[in-house]
Amino acid sequence: MSQHLNAINEVKHYTRVDFTALRAWLFKVDLSIILRYYHEDDMEARHINGPAALGHYLEQMRDDLIGRLIDLNPHVAESLKRSRQNASWSKTAIDYLIGAADASSTRPRPNDPVTLWFLPVAAKRLKSDGIDTLAHLLDAIRARGKGWYRPIPCLGQGKAETIMHWLRRHEDSLGSLPDSLASVGNGIRHEVITIDRFSSALAPLERVRVANCLDGSQGENRHHVFPLISARNDLDAINAYLYKFRGRDTTYRAYQKELERFLLWCVSERGKAMSSMLVDDCEAYKDFLAALPSRWIGLRRPRSSTAWRPFAGQLSAESQRYAIQALRAFFTWLIGVRYLAANPWIAISDPVVEQQIHSIQIDKALPSSLWGKLSDTGGILDQLCELSAPDLMVRYRLKGFAARQNVQAQLRLVRALILLIGSTGVRREEIAYACRRHLSPYPAEPALWRLSVLGKRKKWRYVYPTEREIDALRAHWSDRGEDFSFGMTDLPLVSPVIIPATRVSRQKHGEENQTTGAKGFSPDGIYTAVTRWLKRIADDDCLDLSPEERGILRKSGIHAFRHTFGTQAVADGLPLDVTQKLLGHASLNTTTIYVQSEDTRAAAEVGRWMAKRRTGATS
Repeated sequence: MSQHLNAINEVKHYTRVDFTALRAWLFKVDLSIILRYYHEDDMEARHINGPAALGHYLEQMRDDLIGRLIDLNPHVAESLKRSRQNASWSKTAIDYLIGAADASSTRPRPNDPVTLWFLPVAAKRLKSDGIDTLAHLLDAIRARGKGWYRPIPCLGQGKAETIMHWLRRHEDSLGSLPDSLASVGNGIRHEVITIDRFSSALAPLERVRVANCLDGSQGENRHHVFPLISARNDLDAINAYLYKFRGRDTTYRAYQKELERFLLWCVSERGKAMSSMLVDDCEAYKDFLAALPSRWIGLRRPRSSTAWRPFAGQLSAESQRYAIQALRAFFTWLIGVRYLAANPWIAISDPVVEQQIHSIQIDKALPSSLWGKLSDTGGILDQLCELSAPDLMVRYRLKGFAARQNVQAQLRLVRALILLIGSTGVRREEIAYACRRHLSPYPAEPALWRLSVLGKRKKWRYVYPTEREIDALRAHWSDRGEDFSFGMTDLPLVSPVIIPATRVSRQKHGEENQTTGAKGFSPDGIYTAVTRWLKRIADDDCLDLSPEERGILRKSGIHAFRHTFGTQAVADGLPLDVTQKLLGHASLNTTTIYVQSEDTRAAAEVGRWMAKRRTGATS
């Protein structure tokens, strides 16, 4: 049995000078001129002693890069081979060869084929087990645990350890591997799920592998003339599109949700690759969205759970229209990068949606009386913050992990969040990413501070908290053990004071279960913290709240406080252009939705007209 343990193909890296020289050579520039591009030391390192040796070096480089690209994108194989055979290279072909090959040679990426980075013997054995890319390899290791290599014939422990060592060297670009690779039970699974024609399995994108016959690598609608992305199949194309939205969490999740739903439907319901969809298939998906089968619907569960389902319930007409529009935009992009040849969605009309009176649901704003009960000095939020820890434990029946935490600090955090959003109109994403250095006293108005927030369209704007909100922030910072008076720090303005005992939370905020201000909230974390306490307040019989007010609080999300600020600012006579700037609206038309005077005047006119009719009828 062979004891050769090397499994890694150390991919040769080329310099900028190499790529410039290759481009010039393919354009048939004289080798004696190209030779001047290199320094003497570079020539010695490459064993180049003249034009003939340089030509041999560039020929080997060309063949090496063509081999890599054929692995990355089989669709360009024939075109590249034909250019090499005819020694005739168009500018487009050269740009694709050098640009894509250069990008693929810098560091390994999840979608790279195993043949690119592993020696042929090891790559062949991995591919025999269905492991075609580095992403497939990582998924197999995470799912199988320490013995991940045992089902792979003739791989062996030695080569497996070599592969693991190499993967850990490149965790920055491929993703980390846990120290313990034990399988996870209790209804949680991380293994890759293969979906095939009419498959009953449903899993999110990161845990899906599409059967080879339906993965889109041979899709009927594929464009075969130098695609501008290295996607080999439909799943790769989806990931390439989603990469556009990196750093924009809300947009990323919205598109991810729609694209994974469509991909799963194409394969498991329609039995076709996504890149083979025709107009009648798209019409069928439109009908599918209007009446979802029960197996596609389930309660919200983690994406790693076996109980995960693509939909939480039947879709509204607005949600159906959004799904169609998202897919149409995605297919338009696929055509632009020459992955697909045509867009079947251009022939599909949007679902008919009833036109709402107001496009923004301002009816979710809290009534001014309820907002006052919550936010006024000495109001509900202040009353709860004054309670002792034992009183809070008993009052809200806190047990387990919640009972062991600093509940008073958590309440002071929630008070600061509610006051900030309800008194300035900031979005939760904006407050999540705000730092202490963004907040300072405003000299022109001694009672105000000025906070700069980064809003939609990457546009900064100012909002103006009062001393009431600043005092709440000071109390929150005191709980964190941080110095609020130092205004130049990059610490987040708000930060968790309770760190859940989960692996993700510990990795983000530190191993010790203690308060920390170094890492801020995610927007979803802010939503969870506030809405959880709103429900507790709504169910608290000791508070002076009417049944209607309790119902409002139970259903209120954190965006309700932004609507509260908008409606009350307009009602109190704040000029519309000022309100527009404070809320960060791109158009004044959006801000005018908060104006209630039109409804009031219309009702008054109708009342006078009806009174006049009644008077005329009696006379």
